[in-house]
Amino acid sequence: MKAKEYLSQAFYLDKRIKAKERQLDWLRSHAVYVSPQISDMPKVPSAHCSAIEEAVLRIVDLETEVSNGIAGLMQLKKNIGESIRGINSMECETILEMRYLTFMTWEQIAAQLNYSNDYIYHLHRKALSLVRVLE
Repeated sequence: MKAKEYLSQAFYLDKRIKAKERQLDWLRSHAVYVSPQISDMPKVPSAHCSAIEEAVLRIVDLETEVSNGIAGLMQLKKNIGESIRGINSMECETILEMRYLTFMTWEQIAAQLNYSNDYIYHLHRKALSLVRVLE
């Protein structure tokens, strides 16, 4: 795996977690509309879950996926941070941390460091060549 692919993993994992969180919010907001059918007739036991049970189970499953994803993201960011700190160039480390750990855009990085975009790209290429990928 190349350095850029390795460093970009956290960004894509973060996007997947946020998508699951949006699904979870949607499910929670729509679960209120799922109501049981009330009848005076006795209910025959069946293997099928009610709509409410299905909604709650889906919410619990998604919550578990989100928390597992967050734990994985934290570990991945820790590993990426260790790789970045192994560069021994403060400028390059700063740019990589801003880009791959805080997910800033190139324009934001350039503005914050008061560098031109071209110089940021130059430092980024240099930094990528110095990164050692942890497997």
